[in-house]
Amino acid sequence: MNEITNHAELTVEKKLEGDYKKARRLMWAAYIVIPVAFIILFSILKMTFFALIIVPVYPFLLSKVIIPATYIYVDREEKMSIAGGMLTLSTIYGKRKQKILVKMRISSFDAIVPYNDEYKAQCDAFEADKRYEAVSTMSNPEIYCAYGTNDYEEKIICFFEVTNKALRVMKFLNKNTVVTQVSR
Repeated sequence: MNEITNHAELTVEKKLEGDYKKARRLMWAAYIVIPVAFIILFSILKMTFFALIIVPVYPFLLSKVIIPATYIYVDREEKMSIAGGMLTLSTIYGKRKQKILVKMRISSFDAIVPYNDEYKAQCDAFEADKRYEAVSTMSNPEIYCAYGTNDYEEKIICFFEVTNKALRVMKFLNKNTVVTQVSR
């Protein structure tokens, strides 16, 4: 394999569950509760003029300013990419802003295994200093687990979804530690 074929990437949309689902619901509730609170506050303070201004202006502000500025934090995608022998896990907010969670050499992982019944206990037994998840949901059967020590001597465990091409590339870069079995 050369550097051109030594590349793989997968982006998955985060599923609505747990804290992520709660954050999205709270964001939508805030879009409704905050202007109602301001209208009530202005009405109590006898500032009816400001309360009446909020009613026609708020829908415009909501659609053009407030949602674009805030919704990106509850619209997430998780990305796994392999390039130049490095595994990079990142979160993409609102399809615009990308935050790299971890970047680590594939050759420095002690094991890259499927996170299922056979290897789940092995992954759970690894005592990691840092844990990174770049998965749509932890209940997905196609999740892989990679663990090892980074350049700073920190024990790291990563969870990500893979494709067959990504597994072939990882197997090429770290033959002894990759277990391959995926249907994508």
